[in-house]
Amino acid sequence: MEKEKSELLWKKVISEADNVPALPEIVNKVLEQIENPKSTPQDFEEIISKDAVLTAKVLKVSNSAYYGYSRRIDTIRQAIIILGIDTLKSLVIAASAYASLKNPSEGYGLSKDDLWRHSLAVAVGARLIAKQFGFKDVERFFVGGLLHDIGKILLGPHIINYIDEIRNIAKMSDTSFNLVEKQILGFNHCDVGAELANHWKLPSLFYDINLFHHTPYECVSENSKIVEIIHIADILVYSYKIGLGLDGQFYKPASEIFEKYNIDKKAKEELGDKIYKNFRELERTIR
Repeated sequence: MEKEKSELLWKKVISEADNVPALPEIVNKVLEQIENPKSTPQDFEEIISKDAVLTAKVLKVSNSAYYGYSRRIDTIRQAIIILGIDTLKSLVIAASAYASLKNPSEGYGLSKDDLWRHSLAVAVGARLIAKQFGFKDVERFFVGGLLHDIGKILLGPHIINYIDEIRNIAKMSDTSFNLVEKQILGFNHCDVGAELANHWKLPSLFYDINLFHHTPYECVSENSKIVEIIHIADILVYSYKIGLGLDGQFYKPASEIFEKYNIDKKAKEELGDKIYKNFRELERTIR
């Protein structure tokens, strides 16, 4: 695509950001508290308890098989005590994000709930992998996984006219979809997602996750480890065809990242099975 045409398309795509349902205000408040080292459990209890529907959803998931607590959780305060504030944060964001991620994206061949299911599976996978490798604050990995593909929300309607060409080139040249996407359009869903994260005033973590989740080796900020783990989870989830879409089979793993964490073929299969099992348990109750 010519540079001038690419720039016009970019402006058109980004100009429509206001038409995309933003994350609920309560999610922004929770994200702000996540980044605030002085936040307290009481701060979160006050934010969540003001939303009756969200409170009901959170309590439903808190009592699900995914968390497996034998004790009944009846209040947000109990959820904070039993699950912990970090887990509660991710639950709130997951329960709230469904409205923004549920819609179909014809351009990417995603039916209703496909983007949501893929995002939730990556969130579950990132949390599981981060925990397995001993990272702290694993709920940040969960939330990052949940919001890693928001660029598809905005770019989806515009890529319809180019999707066949991009897929054909990716297949013929054995090149990752995101790279061909950028080659044809001049930008890709990663660029659009990063811009949308800024538009939604999300913390810088989510800018990096969106921009680099297919090219984690390019991320040199303090968020690089989270980006790497989300990349691993993303690739494993695609291998299980969760929210595969028209593009999913054409993404290439960053082999050096898998090698860095000593994730060989056997480890991929074991992690993939764990992710799928955990995802299915959470999916039943989270919407």
